[in-house]
Amino acid sequence: MPALKAQARFLLRGSALLAGLLVVWWFVLASPMLYVLREAAGTFIGIQENPAGDWTLHVPVEATRTMPGQTAPQQIHSVDFDIPRADAIAFTFSLPLYWAIILAAPGWRRSLRPLLLGTALMCAFELASLLVFCQVTAGSAVAEITGDRTRTASGSAISASIWWRTRCPSSCRSWRPWRSIVECTQAPNKKKRRGSRPAVRIHTKT
Repeated sequence: MPALKAQARFLLRGSALLAGLLVVWWFVLASPMLYVLREAAGTFIGIQENPAGDWTLHVPVEATRTMPGQTAPQQIHSVDFDIPRADAIAFTFSLPLYWAIILAAPGWRRSLRPLLLGTALMCAFELASLLVFCQVTAGSAVAEITGDRTRTASGSAISASIWWRTRCPSSCRSWRPWRSIVECTQAPNKKKRRGSRPAVRIHTKT
């Protein structure tokens, strides 16, 4: 019975902390976290933020494709695609969840060191998740137009696809940005919805 009561207290504390931290995260911490994530990821890929807060990601790739009627192959140097702010925020969700679990444990002094170390590890995990997602999206876009399926068969692509399907809501699981390659750009003045397919822009050079 005492062990059961301790577990119940932990669950109650964790639930209350999670609810409170999610409110603080959404209204106070989301913007600073997105800024730090954008600046950290910007050392590996190009990221631009528009006035609405949506991101344009510029992912370097190296591939070739041969267009019908052309003899010289085209060199693909990069892939650009957009993600809404609401989807980018999902890459910071793990932090308040982790904080709630750690702080719910009894003895906050004993939890201080795991809290700090775990926060650093979670930040690194969020950054790695974003970078892997960008590489998988860019690789899938290139594979769609070149027919090179080996780009999507790597272990990192498989693990990232599993992570994306288990972590994101159902509206995002069917999100396949590379399907818009043929269109190149979305229709002007069309309001984007969360989980909608953004335009993918392939930069080539003959």
